[in-house]
Amino acid sequence: MQVKDISGTVLEARDLAADRARMTTRIETFRDRLPGEQAPLLVPADTSHTGSPGLIPEVPAANLDLPTLRTAILEHGSLIVRGLFRETALNGFIPVIDAVLDACENNSRGDPPLPGVYFNPTANMTGIMPNRAKELGNTRNFHRDSGSAMCVEAPSVAEALLEWYAAHGLQQLMTDYLGEPPCLTMKKWVLRRSRLPVAEAGWHQDGAFMGTDINSLNMWIPLNECGGTTGSPGMDVVPRRLTRIASADGAQFNWSVSTSQVSNASGQWESPLFNAGDAFFFDHFCLHRTQHGIDFSKVRYAIETWFFGQSRFPKNQIPLAW
Repeated sequence: MQVKDISGTVLEARDLAADRARMTTRIETFRDRLPGEQAPLLVPADTSHTGSPGLIPEVPAANLDLPTLRTAILEHGSLIVRGLFRETALNGFIPVIDAVLDACENNSRGDPPLPGVYFNPTANMTGIMPNRAKELGNTRNFHRDSGSAMCVEAPSVAEALLEWYAAHGLQQLMTDYLGEPPCLTMKKWVLRRSRLPVAEAGWHQDGAFMGTDINSLNMWIPLNECGGTTGSPGMDVVPRRLTRIASADGAQFNWSVSTSQVSNASGQWESPLFNAGDAFFFDHFCLHRTQHGIDFSKVRYAIETWFFGQSRFPKNQIPLAW
C-alpha cells in the first residue's frame, strides 16, 4: 500500500459518507461482543514481581521487529522507536488536530458545526455508551478539559489514520504482538494538543481504569519535539517492568499514584526527549504522567492509539474493529 501523507487537502477529498459508514460498522462490530480468554495474557498480573529499574530501551525504526518489541515490553514495559514516521509527513497533521479540537470545542458550546471532515460523529456513538448521552457528554468534557479529542469524532481522520498505520506495517505488527487481530477503542484513540500552562497530571497506569485482564499496546506519537528541556511537555516515565497496579494511597484520584509512592517504589523516572515522528510504545501497567516540573512555553501535539487483542479488550473503553 502506498503511504500517503495525511493533510487537510487529502482529508477533504475523501468520501465523508463512506468513512462515517465504516466507522459506524467498526463500532457496531463490538456492541454485543464481550471479552474472552482465547488469547493468553502477555503480562499476567503478579503482585509478587516487579522488574529492576533501568533505562527505557530505544531502537531506530529500521530495527523495529516483533522480537525487539516483545522483549522491550516484557522486560521494561516500554520502548521508544526513533524516526518511525517522517517528520515532514506529520507537519500537515498538526492543523488537522487543531481543526478537530476546535470543532469539538464549538460543539460543546452548543454551536455544532455542519458535518464535515473535522467533525462528523456517527449516530451510534451515543447508543453504544452504557449511560448513553450522559456518558458521551462526560467523556467529551474530559477530553476538552484535557486538550484532546476522540479521533472517532472525525471518521475521515480516523479512517485515514488506520490506512496510514496499515501502510507502515503496524496492523500486521500489532496482530503478531497481540497474538490475534487488534481492535482499538473509542475513548482511548485520542488527538492531543497540550494546554498552556501545563497543569500537573497525576501518575497513573491505564490498567487502573481499563482493567488488567487485557492485552494492550499503546502507540504515542509526538508531532513536534517535546520532553527533556525542549520547553514542550513530553512524558515522565518509570522505566521498569511492572506487573501490578500501584496503590492509590495519597493520590488525588483512585486511579492515580502519588509522587511520593512513585519515588519510594522506583527511586527514579525518566523524562525522555522525543522528536517528531518517534513512537513511544507501552502497555497498561506502565507508570507515567504528562511531564511536570519545568516551565513549559510550547504546545505539544500528539496522537495516542491504544491497541488491544480482539478477545482481550477493555469493554468499558468502547472497542472498535480494525
